[in-house]
Amino acid sequence: MAGGSFTPAGVAKERAEQYQGRVTPYVIIACIVAAVGGSIFGYDIGISGGVTSMDEFLEKFFYTVYKNKRFAHENHYCKYNNQGLAAFTSSLYLAGLVATLVASPVTRKYGRRISIICGGVSFLVGAVLNASAANLAMLLFGRIMLGVGIGFGNQAVPLYLSEMAPTHLRGGLNMMFQLATTLGIFTANMINYGTSKLHPWGWRLSLGLAAAPALLMTVGGVLLPETPNSLIEQGLKEKGREVLQKIRGTKNVNAEFEDMIDASELANSIKHPFRNILKRRHRPQLIMAILMPTFQILTGINSILFYAPVLFQSMGFKGNAPLYSSALTGAVLALSTLLSIATVDRWGRRPLLIGGGIQMIICEIAIAIILGLKFGNDKELSKGFSILVLVIFCLFVAAFGWSWGPLGWTVPSEIFPLETRSAGQSITVAVNLLFTFIIAQSFLSLLCALKFGFFLFFAGWITIMTIFVYVFLPETKGVPIEEMILLWQKHWFWKKIVTDEIKDQDSNSFEQGKREAPAMAGGAFTAAGVAEERAGQYQGRVTCYVIVACVVAAIGGSIFGYDIGISGGVTSMDGFLQKFFPVVYRNKMHAHENNYCKYNNQGLAAFTSSLYLAGLVASIVASPITRKYGRRASIVCGGISFIAGATLDASAQNLAMLILGRIMLGFGIGFGNQAIPLYLSEMAPAHLRGGLNTMFQLATTLGIFTANMINYGTEKLQPWGWRLSLGLAGVPAIMMTVGGILLPETPNSLIERGSKDEGREILEKIRGTANVHAELQDIVDASGLANAIEHPFRNILERRNRPQLVIAIFMPTFQILTGINSILFYAPVLFQSMGFGRHASLYSSALTGAVLVSSTIVSIATVDRWGRRVLLIGGGIQMIICQVVVAIILGLKLSSNGELSNSFSILVVVVICFFVAAFGWSWGSLGWTVPSEVFALETRSAGQSITVAVNFLFTFVIGQSFLSLLCAFKFGIFLFFAGWITVMTIFVYVFLPETKGVPIEEMIFLWRRHWYWKRFASVGML
Repeated sequence: MAGGSFTPAGVAKERAEQYQGRVTPYVIIACIVAAVGGSIFGYDIGISGGVTSMDEFLEKFFYTVYKNKRFAHENHYCKYNNQGLAAFTSSLYLAGLVATLVASPVTRKYGRRISIICGGVSFLVGAVLNASAANLAMLLFGRIMLGVGIGFGNQAVPLYLSEMAPTHLRGGLNMMFQLATTLGIFTANMINYGTSKLHPWGWRLSLGLAAAPALLMTVGGVLLPETPNSLIEQGLKEKGREVLQKIRGTKNVNAEFEDMIDASELANSIKHPFRNILKRRHRPQLIMAILMPTFQILTGINSILFYAPVLFQSMGFKGNAPLYSSALTGAVLALSTLLSIATVDRWGRRPLLIGGGIQMIICEIAIAIILGLKFGNDKELSKGFSILVLVIFCLFVAAFGWSWGPLGWTVPSEIFPLETRSAGQSITVAVNLLFTFIIAQSFLSLLCALKFGFFLFFAGWITIMTIFVYVFLPETKGVPIEEMILLWQKHWFWKKIVTDEIKDQDSNSFEQGKREAPAMAGGAFTAAGVAEERAGQYQGRVTCYVIVACVVAAIGGSIFGYDIGISGGVTSMDGFLQKFFPVVYRNKMHAHENNYCKYNNQGLAAFTSSLYLAGLVASIVASPITRKYGRRASIVCGGISFIAGATLDASAQNLAMLILGRIMLGFGIGFGNQAIPLYLSEMAPAHLRGGLNTMFQLATTLGIFTANMINYGTEKLQPWGWRLSLGLAGVPAIMMTVGGILLPETPNSLIERGSKDEGREILEKIRGTANVHAELQDIVDASGLANAIEHPFRNILERRNRPQLVIAIFMPTFQILTGINSILFYAPVLFQSMGFGRHASLYSSALTGAVLVSSTIVSIATVDRWGRRVLLIGGGIQMIICQVVVAIILGLKLSSNGELSNSFSILVVVVICFFVAAFGWSWGSLGWTVPSEVFALETRSAGQSITVAVNFLFTFVIGQSFLSLLCAFKFGIFLFFAGWITVMTIFVYVFLPETKGVPIEEMIFLWRRHWYWKRFASVGML
């Protein structure tokens, strides 16, 4: 096709048509449970911003910020400009960054479930530490544990979802992770709203309730079955086949099983996935694994979600208005993620990413203009402009929610071959958390410095990432996860990299090479035909078994979402701020403080971002665990870590204890996000992999929404409401842990670990048929290759893995650079910074959380029908528009010390809801789904770890810098994210192949036939 756009390469789709089976309840439930792992991510994003806007929290840990907040003459943009406050947020992401790298070998060696469990437990510990924090050190340690949890969760969950989901529904099911994230954000916003009224301990409740999603994630990791891909990669071929049959609802899973076997054999031949992922053939995937999470963070969404209450307070929103507004954006994000789930497998990834990018760009520019004209150092937005800014914010969040929010995870999780999948996901998560950390750490300072220009900063990045998607991201819709290589081989650009290395290697290196199809014309293509043909050989149906497994696994996304949602509300609660950030509390109470800078405190930023640093690390650690011990092991680890984090945060007596809890939460999220998407991708039938994988995002959005609701309630419980908000994070963590224990391992993981019979048994069970020969053979082939690779992270760097690696990096990067996390993390703070009243900001963040949940459901319903590309591009366009609109409103109607009028405040909330919706049905879910389904079995765990690590890295960067950037850029921060959304939308359009309907173990064909990636993916395979 002409014009740089493309659909999945036909050869991959042809293979996908060989895949038999149906969407079984088993795989749905497994994906949903696994996706709960996203709720811990979402809850932290949502809760952090609310907590950092609470006076008690600021007064206790960041007194300088508290003092600045209290003084009216303080520049609105700079009230929260404090490195300690930024460190509070961003420390999580540094921990998550490291954790996601650790999660990769765990995910690969022990399965996706183990990393999910590790992530849940770490997050649980982090929540406990944060809730009980007595000093800043304890607070930061809790954040680090939260980061470890997120690192493991974000590394494993998208992989789990991508591997469990049927090819044609992989996008939607993978997006359940993002949905769980958005629900976590919304829940956190609601909790912040409630706990902000519980003086002076409301912030403890907000932080402590993070244990709830962590507990769900841990339980889910315990109960969930391992993905067939992981089982086969571990040598449990029969068990992998059994799980595959179960989740597909048919015994006739031979085509898909064969692809898994092929992928597993290749994966097992690679001993060092991280070393392998650097090879030329993995260049496309590696680039995606880096740039997708980078762009995802650079949309500015994390800054908005992290510091939403702070941001809205800085914009002049009064009283509880910031918390209301952040709750609203959380609702929008959740709703928009539903849209992404409903459309990603119908429209494809690229349309959603590009569309969402464009919408976000427009919204960022609009916000920048409004703030530039109407919001200054000593004036606040009028009521009318405050409403307008809120509306634009909602539009921005909606755009992110249906595009980069889910797809920033989905794309990297689905593009790597099995041998580098875990390493690739770890890279994705690490990059995501790295940039989240950077943004979280610098946001307040940048906001103070750039003021409204901060939105233009993000708008620029969104522009870049939209272009990147358009040019370099092939469409993965409908492409079997183990046939994804065909996308790169036929991509106009990547084929130069992938094909060259394939030609340099023995023609027998990859048996799939015989199924290559002719190159597509122009820059656009659909899933490689040979992969689609292979998927057509896959037998089976969508069994109740696979639905249950996916639903349970997807619950892991809720801990991600809960943390996202709860953090923003908690950080806006006075009790929380008074206790941990007294400086921020004083700034918040200072009437003359610059609206954009009330919450600019590095400690407060560290509270949010520390989780993502921990998650980054955890996701890397999760990779070998996920690969060696299965996907379930990582899920359990993530759940347990999250439980510990939630406990620490809820009982935090100081900042150190609070940060420690955040670190444990980060570990939980790191393990969960690393294993769950893999689990979902491997369990889901090829034709439903997108939808089932999106369940992780759905769980995330539900976690966000729940966090928003909890914040809404705990905000009234002064001064301990924040403790309840943080402590309740243990609930989803427990669910995730139990789920990880009870769920079956994926056939891919069982076969990869040598349990071929068990893998076949599971495959037959999840497919609902004994005729799973095609799918089983693919898994066995993938497992053979995977077992030959001793170092997945090394292998993932090989040239042939370049397409998946690029997706694993770029998808989470772009997902974070949409700015969604910033909005969800700091929704209450953001809305308070905009001049919304204290309770209004919680209402708004709760609303955005609800929107995120709803939009994620849309994504689940459409991702396997429309495809990944359509949702990603469409969501990108919508997010761009929303970001620009919000920037315009804030630039025109919000001065530094003024507030928006009621009408404009409502308008801003509405626009942000549209933004969240766009993110929810596109990048929110697909940001996890795509990376989890594109890697070959041998690198799938490593690839997912990369995805999670990148996500956490950028989440950390955004979380740490958001308040500073808000203070510096002011309304320009929305333009900043709009720029990134533009870039990532273009990236999807150009470089992301459509994976809809492509068998997960046949995904290699997408890269081989992609106009660009084929130069990489074909190397060594002919």
